[in-house]
Amino acid sequence: MTYAYQLENVKIHYNNQLVLDIEKLDIPANECLAVLGENGAGKSTLFHLLALLQKPESGRILLFGESALSPQTQQRRIGLVAQHPYMLPGTVKDNIRLALQLQKVEKPLHQQRLQLALETVNLTQLADQTASTLSGGEQRRVAIARVLAFEPAVLLLDEPFANLDSFHQRQLEDVITLLANDRNRTVLFSTHDRLQASAITPHTIQLLKGKPVSAPLLNLFHGHYDGEIFHTKTLKIFAAEGSLSARHIAIDPLAITISTHAHSDSSARNQLPGRLISISEADRAVRLTVDCGDKFEVIISQQALSALALSLGASVWISFKATAVTLL
Repeated sequence: MTYAYQLENVKIHYNNQLVLDIEKLDIPANECLAVLGENGAGKSTLFHLLALLQKPESGRILLFGESALSPQTQQRRIGLVAQHPYMLPGTVKDNIRLALQLQKVEKPLHQQRLQLALETVNLTQLADQTASTLSGGEQRRVAIARVLAFEPAVLLLDEPFANLDSFHQRQLEDVITLLANDRNRTVLFSTHDRLQASAITPHTIQLLKGKPVSAPLLNLFHGHYDGEIFHTKTLKIFAAEGSLSARHIAIDPLAITISTHAHSDSSARNQLPGRLISISEADRAVRLTVDCGDKFEVIISQQALSALALSLGASVWISFKATAVTLL
């Protein structure tokens, strides 16, 4: 397999706090990956590292098998779209043309590259509009077009959906899905919404306090483990055996069942009463939020929702086995 990046023993501190701690991370080339994690998990720091804007304090980074020791040369192979992209003066077309000039793309290629970039992000109709007058979602797409125009081998999108309404999020999801299907480029985007990410790509990198982890990062709770029970601030949750040093747990929302009453004959050791506070669609399924003192995300089918006849505010029970609890 060809890798876009290979990271080994990479560490970064801010103010004496370890914010990125990666023993080993291989990122395949020509794939789309979602980088998942809560705020403060290290997603933006990782993106700055991958964009070669920041050097690790220790360890090494390989870019397409070569040591990333020459950032100025290698940065031309990488396009980073920041969470709050700056719009250059002038129109949408002016923004893209200037990017092409800065990247020293030959002038005869400018018009073709500009047109293709605009079509990719569905902004052809706004090409002559002043970029600073666009909505936040449109500006994100301009920033992506600006980067796509110089045809980088790697595209990094740092929190592209942050602070956008649902309409502009859907537009941006369509653009990233289109890019994800292009097998000639490596695409990484960061988000804290696992379900939104899964609608675009099945490939993920999950960060917890700067470390890649394999557990799903929905239903992530902080607390301590006593050898049988994990104690959050409000709940006691049975867990399978694990390290006493664990300070977080994660529970797969697909491993949780929901009902209108407790089951005395259930093999699930965890049965918690709660209140249904949210119902939303989630990629051909239904995502429920249940407040049991801590909030749990549960994913069920449309058929199950109809059979249970659930409504907002209803009293419900959730249940899951101790083996569904991952200690972190």
